[in-house]
Amino acid sequence: MQNYDDIDNDFLSDDEDFLPITPSNDEKTSNEENSEKIISLDEIIKPDDSTITDEKENTQILEDVVSSIPDISVSETLDEEIQNKKSNKMIYKYAKVLPVIAFTFVSVLGIYIFIHNVNADIINLIKIVEKEKVGYINNEGNVIVKPKYLYGSDYYKGYAIVKNYNNLYGIIDGKGDTEISFGNIFSANLYGNRYIVSKFTNDGLKMGLLDSSLKEVTRIKYDNLSYSKSGIFMYTYNDTMGVMNNDGKEIYSYKVDEVDDKNISVEVSNVDSKTSDATYAKIKINSSSTIINILTGNEVYKYTLDDIMVLDNNVFYIKNETGNNKYFIIKDDRIIYQTDQYKRVRVEDIDSNIAIGIKDDSTLDYINLLTKEKINTDGNVKYTYSDGVVLQEMYNFQTSKNEFNVITPEKTIGSFYDVKLDSNEFVNGYIKIITENNKYNFINKNGNIISKKEYEEASDFNENGYAIVSNDKTYGVIDTSGKEVINLKYDNIKFIDDTLFNSIYKTTGQELFIFKENNKYGIINSDGKIVVKAIYDNFKTVTTKYPIIKAKYEGSNVLINLETFKELSINATNSIQIYKDYIISKDEYYNYNGQLIYTVGD
Repeated sequence: MQNYDDIDNDFLSDDEDFLPITPSNDEKTSNEENSEKIISLDEIIKPDDSTITDEKENTQILEDVVSSIPDISVSETLDEEIQNKKSNKMIYKYAKVLPVIAFTFVSVLGIYIFIHNVNADIINLIKIVEKEKVGYINNEGNVIVKPKYLYGSDYYKGYAIVKNYNNLYGIIDGKGDTEISFGNIFSANLYGNRYIVSKFTNDGLKMGLLDSSLKEVTRIKYDNLSYSKSGIFMYTYNDTMGVMNNDGKEIYSYKVDEVDDKNISVEVSNVDSKTSDATYAKIKINSSSTIINILTGNEVYKYTLDDIMVLDNNVFYIKNETGNNKYFIIKDDRIIYQTDQYKRVRVEDIDSNIAIGIKDDSTLDYINLLTKEKINTDGNVKYTYSDGVVLQEMYNFQTSKNEFNVITPEKTIGSFYDVKLDSNEFVNGYIKIITENNKYNFINKNGNIISKKEYEEASDFNENGYAIVSNDKTYGVIDTSGKEVINLKYDNIKFIDDTLFNSIYKTTGQELFIFKENNKYGIINSDGKIVVKAIYDNFKTVTTKYPIIKAKYEGSNVLINLETFKELSINATNSIQIYKDYIISKDEYYNYNGQLIYTVGD
């Protein structure tokens, strides 16, 4: 990547003159609407701020260092000669010790000043809107910036984009002070952790990227710069069009003639992979299309005038109006499989190396992408694909038993015999079976039953490795080893939304479930500890990003903080909006403890 250390960054200057041009209508950043609303949950996820060391802790470190410096004064009751000798020895001793102490003190002081400055710089204020003007308050509800801006974004990493009464853009810091002066930029938008900014230069209006600390990632030189997805930006520069990554590196470029239009689009294939981070995208420039690796920019498909269609897991195809479409699958920067023999082709798990071909009669072929051969070759045997493997069911005449084989492109990884399947599909690594006692148990992909216990009812395992089970109308939870992590003694157990489950686990280390007891609901963790008593009529997920859940208690809606497990004294109406660290109900702002910190109009 180009080194930009020697480039002048004039965004912080007030000296340059700019024309008072009215910005375009596209004023919103991708991170502006980062709240979670009960009636709409498809907002853009805003990255979490870095954890900052507590200032009180640093102050205590300084006090401890200062108090540890010894007192070198000598008692006046000692004989003068002895006193002088001892004093000389002590002075010599402390002459050695004091530089070390001084160094330690200065080092700690430096750390303290650094952390103090970090704390001072990274302040995310809360946006308020009064009479269609935007201002900002702190977490205690104190007004830091009075509502005066025509537009204001939410804070990210200590900064917010605002627009003043002259329709000029600027960026302010956590104290409300101007960091990028009004008029010094023409526009600014935040995408992920990058700002796209434009400003007038000697060459006209140009665009570039800034990082979250407002430092230049690229030079301000591009004619056009826009965000695609997956950290990919599209640019045009003179007669060049192309794609750059999140670091500002131009990973792919294409020169166009002067008579050509300058239209570029990027469509990325969505990939869900645990082992591969290679993702591919169709690049369309004017009427021509190609496919590139969006990490390296390597072109893996030659340019074509045919329109390339994009599917998940690096599957692409070109439409054929007279017959089957031309499908191709890309991996390791090459086409690993290509066919026009199927009505449709899909890959459900790119790590499995298995593709599914759908024929004209709607029957399926399971294709080994390593050998390009069909896996389900025997018409007398039943094959089922699920969870990255193919399950082969056949009758073994030698053993006179029904045999099940778990097949991958490399080998058969497991086998089991004479069991009745609840379904022929593995879910998150396990398949549910019906035992001789007409109860349920689980077998893993190696063909092993996870435990000797059987259950009258059982859910599938979720992606977090838990299943809900029941005997005698009482419910509990087991893990993948078959251990009952929550004893079977509750009227019912329900899973919390997987995304919310993982979000809470990352911040608290708690794995939470909803349980029912005496016709009421509460929250219990994976250690079997009740963290919210069963006093509620129901629970409802209102956001998967933040640890707030909605509950109904005696006919009223309430909010519960799943990090502190406290009920919040907030009127949980349908207009409630949940943000990181604060909640808005109508015109009232609350923190996550349920304390009212600000009311619009007061």
